[in-house]
Amino acid sequence: MRARRSLARLALLGVMAVVAVGCRIDVVTDITFDVDGAGVVDLSVRIDGATLRDLDRLGVDPGLDVEAALDPAAGWRASRRIDADGGLILAYRRAFADGEELAASLRELSAGLSAGDPALLIDLEVETRRRGAVELTGTAGLAAPSTTGVLLDGAPVGPSGDELERLTVAAVRGVLRVTTPGTIGAHDGDRAGERVVEWDLPVAGERRVSLRSEAPGWWTTVPWLVLPLLALAGGLAWRLLRRASPVDVGQDGASAEDASSGVSPAE
Repeated sequence: MRARRSLARLALLGVMAVVAVGCRIDVVTDITFDVDGAGVVDLSVRIDGATLRDLDRLGVDPGLDVEAALDPAAGWRASRRIDADGGLILAYRRAFADGEELAASLRELSAGLSAGDPALLIDLEVETRRRGAVELTGTAGLAAPSTTGVLLDGAPVGPSGDELERLTVAAVRGVLRVTTPGTIGAHDGDRAGERVVEWDLPVAGERRVSLRSEAPGWWTTVPWLVLPLLALAGGLAWRLLRRASPVDVGQDGASAEDASSGVSPAE
């Protein structure tokens, strides 16, 4: 239970410092499907440099609790890095075998939480069919915390309730991104490309999300390594055919070999 609660809290890690001027926390859920319906889900939390320095002064490591509590057997892999702007990126990755497993892993992020706990709320129904076609419907959003989670001598510190929710809405940005192997047929996202759709997620709320993609072309299922091998095989076959062809004979009855040697048929 602790692992699930800690993982769910990663959506708003560092929220105790949202009162810092100019702070920004970006929460991105990135889902990528393969042609066989499997894929990976990447969760990332970026805490800007100013907030990170505030946390450091408080002696708080925003990723330590999550990374210590996560059970590798659950399939999540954790990593962290500092980007060029001095922000901290906490990244979590998990592979899934099909849409059902993906949906279950995302629902676990908010399982066992009580009202007022910060959480990433994603509840989806996912169907993969026809060699990589994807159909996805459901809801997604971010739950704002009711307290900062910081205690001093046993008493809560910082804003709470509506004030903390307002600060959280201003400081936190959530995005859901889905990439499919085939072209997007229909969606209700905020931004879209040929094979990718993005939704801006509300903080302290949820929204409907839906997507339908077509099956990719057959050529996307052919490993790229096969193409150069086919080209090589074609070249070898052409050479073999050239060697096996009969000796060319000129109009006067002389073979190409006789002509090159300067010997005429009469001789």
